[in-house]
Amino acid sequence: MEEENNIENFEEEFQNSKKRLYKFWLILLFISIGFIAVIVRLFIIQIIDADKYQLQAKRQHEAKVPLRAERGNIYDRNGNLVAGTVMGVSLAADPTILKEKEKLCSILEKSVGLNSIELLNKIKSTDGAFVWLARGLIPDDLIGIDSIKLNGFIKYIEPRRNYLYSPIASQIIGCTDVDNKGLSGIELSFDTLLSGKSGYMIMQRDATGHIHPTANLPVIEALHGKSIIITIDIELQRIIEYELKKGMERTNSLSGTVIALEPSSGEILGMASYPSYDQNDLKNVQAMAMKNKAITDLYEPGSTFKTITASAAIDKNIITPTKMCNGHLGLLDYGKYQIKDDHPIGIVSFADALAYSSNVIFSQVGNSIPDADFASYLSNFGFGKRWGVELSGEPAGRIKKAEELTPASKRFMSFGYGISVTPLQMITAYSAIANRGVLMKPHIVKATIDNNGDTTFNNPKTIRRVISENSADTITKMLIGVVEKGTGKSAQIEGYKVAGKTGTTQKLVNGSYATQSYYASFIGFFPADRPKIALLVLLDSPQGSYYGGAVAAPIFRDILIDWLAVNPITASEKVNGSKSRFDSVFVPDLRGLYVRDVLKIVQNLKLKLQNVFDTNSVIISQNPKPTSKIKLWGKIDIVVFDKSKKAELTDVRGLTLRRAITILNNSGIKSRVIGTGKVSEQLWSGRKSCTLICK
Repeated sequence: MEEENNIENFEEEFQNSKKRLYKFWLILLFISIGFIAVIVRLFIIQIIDADKYQLQAKRQHEAKVPLRAERGNIYDRNGNLVAGTVMGVSLAADPTILKEKEKLCSILEKSVGLNSIELLNKIKSTDGAFVWLARGLIPDDLIGIDSIKLNGFIKYIEPRRNYLYSPIASQIIGCTDVDNKGLSGIELSFDTLLSGKSGYMIMQRDATGHIHPTANLPVIEALHGKSIIITIDIELQRIIEYELKKGMERTNSLSGTVIALEPSSGEILGMASYPSYDQNDLKNVQAMAMKNKAITDLYEPGSTFKTITASAAIDKNIITPTKMCNGHLGLLDYGKYQIKDDHPIGIVSFADALAYSSNVIFSQVGNSIPDADFASYLSNFGFGKRWGVELSGEPAGRIKKAEELTPASKRFMSFGYGISVTPLQMITAYSAIANRGVLMKPHIVKATIDNNGDTTFNNPKTIRRVISENSADTITKMLIGVVEKGTGKSAQIEGYKVAGKTGTTQKLVNGSYATQSYYASFIGFFPADRPKIALLVLLDSPQGSYYGGAVAAPIFRDILIDWLAVNPITASEKVNGSKSRFDSVFVPDLRGLYVRDVLKIVQNLKLKLQNVFDTNSVIISQNPKPTSKIKLWGKIDIVVFDKSKKAELTDVRGLTLRRAITILNNSGIKSRVIGTGKVSEQLWSGRKSCTLICK
């Protein structure tokens, strides 16, 4: 019995021992699996994914900072800098690191004039690790910025665009956004060429969150953009815009367009639409002001198109200038429609029909040209197709094909109705006549300059001969007759022969012709016997007198007289009895600018500075005042901030906020800003503190 009990105890002990051993091996297995998992995980981290985790660790201590390529310059045909790059200061923050957000915003409001509430909202509403606080601020005049030592506050030096002649040629040159990307004009069309290619540098982030360069970290240098020389003569452009604005105000027109072209090369010497805009102040710019109507707008040319009809008819030997034509006393009745003249005439020569602008006679002459020939001449002159000039928004226009022509449509097309053209197409066609029948491709880029200073020229391109030399000479003589005895007398310039044609067109509004709304135009070239310039003037809806000869021709004449006064065709040629009305300029606003930057501006405007002692000083006042007129090479007296003197109650009303802050900071005056825009009120609290109210 006892032996049986011992056997049972042994068996029980054996089973318990077996269970313990099983538990041991199970625990050991789990430990081994865990150990193996740790080993595998370490192998993955340290061997397989080592590069990945090293890169992540590296990124925590490094920051990739872009190196912006410097945007290329834009020059006019004479080498005047019209668009360049200056260095600006931009401020940013990393909200994930920045702890003292309110403090930073308060400092920036006092030192830079930024709105602290708006800054704080920017920072708090950003989910990422980067937010811009301000872009393109003027450097060297941001008092207190360098002393800010807050983690997460970043200061960049980056380029910003500056337009030295703005608003002159603004629609041609165009503008850029805050990132220096082209928005319009040449800046947009050649954005890639001007921009170059940005680089970057890797910077080390220290324990405090600040970043700084390190010798071992890579740097990919930026490839700076190329520069462009445009065909525009900035002085002629200034004359064009001055006379166009004056003519617009005199006629109370809705808008106006002028184009100047060199007939022998197709180079665009000047081009303006009114109203225009200031490229250096884009806050309140309307989209319509940025539109270059000379390129983008279509219109029915009216009587200026008679020159094209006459060219086709004479070149095909259908008619001669001396052939007598019947004006039917100003009325042809075709039953379903009538063709009328504003000034009825009877039997006159074809040359006089052009001089007195007879719709009746031109409808008959145009209809006598075979359909295929009529359509071919219009196409060969460049109508119905885009010229591909280096500016965006150019339409092709609309002319009928030969198979679409009817006697009625051809009659009306003969004097400029039933077709749509651009001002650029019209001035290019006239330039072909001025160039003795040879059509040149219009263009506005003369050359490009690479980073080595090598210049590549855009050579003039001959398109085709559209009429013979004899035909072109004949049309030129007829156009001289228009100015000497016909509807274009207001374009006469004493001592010179002028060739040109007037145009007056009823506007097409909502599918029907308006009875009180017109386009008034004058197109011609000068001097007629050896043309140097072709010029188009187009006014939209002039009030009062609306005939092209009365309102557009005087602008044409005044532009040429002003141009001749400063650029005589030869040294011995002068405009008899005339004096340029463009011997004075408007004084620019120099307040808030550094003297070093102003010197180039006044030189380009043909002015001089007085009291220049320190080119690194900021101008706080000037005489004459901004926008007043001054003779060419007149002197502007300036007063600069003198750090040795006590702060004075400097008046900055009327200035942009940026310039006002520049002056006050340099004067040691603290300022608080309310609103945006220009300073309308300045409220003083003591001699060293004021509040600027902007609107």
